[in-house]
Amino acid sequence: MLGVTLALVLGGVAAAGDSQGRPADAPAPGASDGQIVVTGTRTPRTMREAPVRTDVIGAAVLERSGARNLADALDFLPAARTESNCQNCNTTEIQLLGLPGAYNQILLNGLPLMTGVGVVYGVEQIPAVLVDRVEVVKGGASVLYGPGAVAGVVNVVPMRPEKDGIRAALDVQRVDRKLTAFGSLLVAKTFAGGFVNLFAQGDHSPGIDLNDDGYTELARRKLITAGARGEWAAGAATTVAFDYQFTSEDRRGGNLLDRPAHLANIAEQIDSDVHRGSLSVTQQLGADTRLVGTYALSVLNRRSFYGGLGEVETNPDAPGYDPVALAEAEAASRTQYGRTSDTFHYGELRLETRAGAHALLGGVQIRSEKVVDRGEDADGRRLATIVDDRFSTLGAFVQDEWSLSEGLRLVLGARLDKNSEIDDVIVSPRIGLWASPSPQLVLRANYSTGYRAPEVFSEDIHVDVLGAEPIRIVNAPGLTTEHARSVAVGFDWRPTWRDGAFTLDGQAYWTQLRDTFFLGEIRERADGSLFRVRSNAGGSRVLGAEMSATYRFTPTLNASIGGAYIDARYDAAQVIFDDDATQIATRRYLKSPRLTGVGQVMWRVTPSFDAFLAARYTGSMPVLNNRLAELRDSDPFLVFDLTATRHIPVRDDGSEIDVTFGIRNLTDARQRDLEVGAGRDSDYVYGPRLSRTFFVRINARL
Repeated sequence: MLGVTLALVLGGVAAAGDSQGRPADAPAPGASDGQIVVTGTRTPRTMREAPVRTDVIGAAVLERSGARNLADALDFLPAARTESNCQNCNTTEIQLLGLPGAYNQILLNGLPLMTGVGVVYGVEQIPAVLVDRVEVVKGGASVLYGPGAVAGVVNVVPMRPEKDGIRAALDVQRVDRKLTAFGSLLVAKTFAGGFVNLFAQGDHSPGIDLNDDGYTELARRKLITAGARGEWAAGAATTVAFDYQFTSEDRRGGNLLDRPAHLANIAEQIDSDVHRGSLSVTQQLGADTRLVGTYALSVLNRRSFYGGLGEVETNPDAPGYDPVALAEAEAASRTQYGRTSDTFHYGELRLETRAGAHALLGGVQIRSEKVVDRGEDADGRRLATIVDDRFSTLGAFVQDEWSLSEGLRLVLGARLDKNSEIDDVIVSPRIGLWASPSPQLVLRANYSTGYRAPEVFSEDIHVDVLGAEPIRIVNAPGLTTEHARSVAVGFDWRPTWRDGAFTLDGQAYWTQLRDTFFLGEIRERADGSLFRVRSNAGGSRVLGAEMSATYRFTPTLNASIGGAYIDARYDAAQVIFDDDATQIATRRYLKSPRLTGVGQVMWRVTPSFDAFLAARYTGSMPVLNNRLAELRDSDPFLVFDLTATRHIPVRDDGSEIDVTFGIRNLTDARQRDLEVGAGRDSDYVYGPRLSRTFFVRINARL
């Protein structure tokens, strides 16, 4: 009962904004109902008029909360959360509606450039410096965005400058007696008919050991991101836009970080370079008609190491040191390197037009991806090829947003996909209803379908480690397509009381999955190597509801509160552990809490000073420890964040410097039964990703 109460008291919209997309940084909750969003239907609509409910995280929230990247930002959304899945390398996924990260799609300005391989560490690589807002649509979105959008989409919308300027930020954080540093720079140049943004961001974090066992819980990271984005009018009716981003990251977790990875007891090391770019041409064919052509490319190359020496003493002066055992372990460890390449091409041609009461769009999309994953030894010699596959999808989609009257709109859509891994053409319909029976009330209902093809997923490329032994994933023979059906109904109420000071939103979800992809228990081959099998586990379903409210106490004091309940479970119990002596089965999705919530208070104390308080509740969730052969329910977590910002004017043109002091996870609420030593199960990690963190950030807008 305590968990339910806390979720309802502290949950919901939080610093990101209300559940219908009202940015939390708005001076007044109702003032941003006129903000334009595009992700839900690809038709620009105001928040209130959008037929598909859309959550929004504003740029100011990213600054006030101390968020450095997309993973940090999404901690402030209802029915959405980020979860760390590895104690060594901290790979992070985004959960929507209680489903794992593979069920949602991350878009960069509407483009699916974050592939299944790239998303393994990509959630922490998207720089906050470029972000204008993040739009999140929960529920099936496969009609517009193709496979992988079963639980929803997260669209990172980049900043579009209105004038020339420079934005710079410096952030220093203190975590468990160690300092991390972050810096960013954006230079904007505008001209008649267009603009150019140049940006760079660096992030350095040392390896941090939270339980003093000599092994990191927070990996050492050195991240550099740089790029350019621009748009210009190539003619009276033609607009050209381009985007390029380069990301380079060196990530290392485990122990003995100063030694080569194969000489550590446990090491997960990933050196990756990613190039992403796009070119788009928009041709205006008439007052209400335009044609948009887009080509996008993502090229990822990385060298990795997953494994180590295991529970072998490496110190010659320590008791139990055995040079023979160490030499044998080193010989095996030298073969645990790998090299991965992932090349992704995407093309789209889309026509948008209006015909009376109909807003029509249709188009074709083609995507092609080639993934190669090979083993290597410490000297770079090639070993076995683990993955060498090419996948492609050709899709066509149509959508009609029909305004039946001023207060009633119907959205009809359908998509046809031919995937290289599926024999038949997949048909994905969509229907949505938007109704406003009064100026204060909006009702929404949506039905959609989606699917996931048996391709290469993020968990195939990230390798879990149990006692320094890497665990590979293989597809079961005859693995078939996973299908989904989703229904969502909700309301958006804006009463006139106190000039719209109070708002209330709610939505209920139902998703049914058929032939659900399921990762089974860890198995051992005759040679001692470990693996898991991905198979079809029959069906599963997700039931959920969320509700949130905002209240404007004064023009300078706003609060939001809400909560979400989500139950994700398989139709039949699935075996998640089996070592002959012990078998464990469950119907629950692992690491999927039923209750979550987020709340916030924003107070402009004076014109030059404001304060921000956020609370995040994560309910108990089922977690599996493979080393102990134990399935247990975790403790719930209640996390508080507190920041104070001083605004210092520089010039009369709006230029200013902001200095923010803050504490994230004020009470240090986190997992306490962390695995220790070289025999630890790296997958046994759950709850808040960050321990108590003190930070100071300086933002300059010049």
